[in-house]
Amino acid sequence: MNIVVLLAGIADPKWPLPPIALDPITMRKAAHLAFSPFDEAALETGLQIRDAFPGSTLTVAMTGGPESEALLRKAAAYKPTRAVRVDAATLHPWDPRAQAAQLASSVQALDDAATLIVIGREFGDYDWGALAPSLAAALGWGFFGLAQHTKREGEALTLLREQGSLEDTLTVSAPLVVSVTNDRRNRLRHPLMKNVMEAKRLTLEVVTPPDAPVALTLDDITPAPPPARAGQGRILSGPLEAQISELAAYLEGWRTQS
Repeated sequence: MNIVVLLAGIADPKWPLPPIALDPITMRKAAHLAFSPFDEAALETGLQIRDAFPGSTLTVAMTGGPESEALLRKAAAYKPTRAVRVDAATLHPWDPRAQAAQLASSVQALDDAATLIVIGREFGDYDWGALAPSLAAALGWGFFGLAQHTKREGEALTLLREQGSLEDTLTVSAPLVVSVTNDRRNRLRHPLMKNVMEAKRLTLEVVTPPDAPVALTLDDITPAPPPARAGQGRILSGPLEAQISELAAYLEGWRTQS
């Protein structure tokens, strides 16, 4: 089985966000990057499938500029067959349909025998969740969304998703795009330290996607306006009973007004 795992990366929540710029690529360059929970779930799912089917190939591809290479090296520490950066200079992250077409055109360069693409359910499109099914449509492949777990049954791969007490399964029999959501069963494992050190010295490959016509154009990015406040806030002080009485009187007045 030939597997391609697509990763995007997000701004690391442990670090302050960079100032808003007019160019989202500039913002990304200024941010510290980390795997999103869905990136981690997709990577672990790809690793599980590779381990279950000996002889499989696993290509890990991350979209981004040179600023993404440190994060790609973290993925390379899991010993994929290839670790590739998909150059984001020509990608259109504000237009999922156009970006999906670009990524579809890059799949052959990543693995011309790929039969399975694993991708986080909110890959690189600002929580829209539209890119994964759009990628399947652009490739003309099947699509399975919100996958949580995979298992091998005989010579076949079965995908599982759950909703409440219901289970939905699919046995993979054709080229497929799988969008993965995070779950306790796909929590990313820790790499071996020797592989981490090897990944730091690895020469990374770069694939440049072709440009694509876009339906949406990005005119500008502006800061959100500050929220309007109806009154001046203050901190309550004094004995607890006095604070409770003052808060109750305020809430009673607010309730009456509303």
